[in-house]
Order: sequence, then structure tokens, then C-alpha cells
Amino acid sequence: MVQYQVVISVRSEVFPQYLNWLKTEHIKEVLETPGFLKAELLSGKAGSAVESSSQEVQVFYTVQSEEFLKSYLADRALKLREKGMEKFPGQFSAHRIVWKDLETFDRASLFQ
Repeated sequence: MVQYQVVISVRSEVFPQYLNWLKTEHIKEVLETPGFLKAELLSGKAGSAVESSSQEVQVFYTVQSEEFLKSYLADRALKLREKGMEKFPGQFSAHRIVWKDLETFDRASLFQ
């Protein structure tokens, strides 16, 4: 398994619309890619009381293998990214991180 993390900084004035677009369109389109198994969306910063001109959102995609991720990056990623840039021009920035060697720990297995 591979975790593909997308960290996005969105201008506050369009954040609700951007978040809605992520939830209703973009994540669904990414998950239609072979090998993509699930997505987890995190928004906001816990404990942050300071008003900011931007807000952060992160999407963690679980991908079956590095080969499926490479295929997505080569064949589909640019097209899907362009949709966001057309819909929200200059309103967000994103960076991506690929996490490998995933180990999962759960409470049940730790206390057996």
C-alpha cells in the first residue's frame, strides 16, 4: 500500500466552495482511478484561533501499489489538476507527498 497525501492551502473566501468541490467532484474522480482504494479528507487546524487569509485541507489517498500511483500521475493527474485550476484560478496551492512502507497498528492487535 502507498499513501498519497495532497496538502492544499485555499484562500479563505473560497474555502467553502473549494471544500464542496473536493467532496462532490474531485475526490470521486480520483477514486475512479484503478488502484485507488479510499480517500480521507482532513480540513481545518485544531486549536487554531488566529484568522488567516487561507485555510488548509489534506487528502490522504490509499493506493494499492506504487505502480498504480505512477500510472495515475502519468495518465490522469494533470487533467484532474487542471479542472481545479480552471474552477479556482489562483485561489489555492498544493503540494504532494508519497508515503511508502505503511505499517498499520490497531488497538485490537496490540492488546492480544
